[in-house]
Amino acid sequence: MYSKAGYVTASGVGGSTALAYTGFNALAIVVAGVTLLFAGLALLKLVPRRAKY
Repeated sequence: MYSKAGYVTASGVGGSTALAYTGFNALAIVVAGVTLLFAGLALLKLVPRRAKY
């Protein structure tokens, strides 16, 4: 009963890992990139401006 893991495919063990390879990982990469972008912009706002003479 518990020994059947399904068929092994190119994307891993079939059935249990099918959702991990359906394209939502690309969405996670986009969300992480946008988060890093806004974190960088927030850090730029903390840096004091240079004095212009």
